[in-house]
Amino acid sequence: MSKVYVIFIAISLILGNARAQVSQVDMRIGSFNNLRGQDISREDNNLKSLDLESYKEVASLESAISPDKYILGPGDELGISIIMGENLTLPTKVTPTGDLFIPSVGLVKVSGQTLDVARKKIKSFIIENAFPNAKVSIALLNIRKFQIQVVGAVNSSGFIEISALDRLDKIIFASDGFHPLAKEFDISVERGNGEKEKINFLNFLRQGDLKSNPTFLEGDIIHVPFGDPYLNSISLRGHIENAGYDIIEKDESLLSFLNRSIDLINETNLMSIIVTRNENGVEKIYNVSPKDFSNFILSNGDIVDIPRDDGIMVNGFVQKPGAYAYVPGYLAYNYISMAGGNTKDGSINKIKIIHSNGSISRNFNTILKRGDVIIVERSTINTLAGNMSILQIVASLLTIYMTYLSSSK
Repeated sequence: MSKVYVIFIAISLILGNARAQVSQVDMRIGSFNNLRGQDISREDNNLKSLDLESYKEVASLESAISPDKYILGPGDELGISIIMGENLTLPTKVTPTGDLFIPSVGLVKVSGQTLDVARKKIKSFIIENAFPNAKVSIALLNIRKFQIQVVGAVNSSGFIEISALDRLDKIIFASDGFHPLAKEFDISVERGNGEKEKINFLNFLRQGDLKSNPTFLEGDIIHVPFGDPYLNSISLRGHIENAGYDIIEKDESLLSFLNRSIDLINETNLMSIIVTRNENGVEKIYNVSPKDFSNFILSNGDIVDIPRDDGIMVNGFVQKPGAYAYVPGYLAYNYISMAGGNTKDGSINKIKIIHSNGSISRNFNTILKRGDVIIVERSTINTLAGNMSILQIVASLLTIYMTYLSSSK
């Protein structure tokens, strides 16, 4: 019997190993995974087709590309359709030297030319050099990527990979943003053809001016200058995300600065901004209301404080004492709950509310206002007995009673 059992196990192992050598059929409904990697034979009749896998990654566009404005460069991918006795469809890419290689035709220079001009040039080249009676169509299939240099007041200067359609805002983002001392209004660009131009990026931030957020070509260099903290800087403090130093434009108003520079967070109060200014050695403090933001011109050395809206302070015998955001309609017990409730030493029935005007209330249903302080007081039992347990209290009372009895005898 044992021999039969051993033979049975051996046969099972052999069959299992043989089965493992056979590719398994994918039985999942709707799956075509088993077709991947198979060599699908095609009839070689000189008919070529586009490799669609090459064009899965397509650049996101603001709008349709204008053929008379888009400049071709190394890496751009074109599709060429040649219709004659047989159809020839060719995907081809502009080479690093700026040429377009067309199989069975030759090389044609297209880099630096607009798509519209290059189409006409390619069409004439094919007709004149290979297929005189052909109908030729040319399409831009994909946008090239290249390296551009960013130097100066950005957090990560160096070479950044961009597409031919990427604008300055994306390049600055890829450079981890502006340095706090960047002169965002005085960016200079040295173009690959030697031309120089100035860009006030703040015009794009404020008005959406695309001329102040241009695109770039190979060989361009973007320089973001540093501002001089001694001549044109202010200090931004308070309840905001990006407190620190910033460089201001000449005659920049507080409103213009706020629109382009601050990152607000919860409870930020813009109803009254405090500006501290040194005038002839004398420190002056300005309370600027929203109606005056546009008329208040910032000066070098100003300190701009953004206040926080007053919340509700919860103190005393609570789990998490501190300041909490003001919620209209909330009563004292709501804020005590936000603070984790009372501790074992505190009493929910013994609270004191100190209002911002100095008055004091002990009514749970009092309407609270910004700046009010809630204090949860110690319970009566805790006041009398401290942290003693009930057993300790009973033992203490018995001790006192026994002492009294013994002394009265």
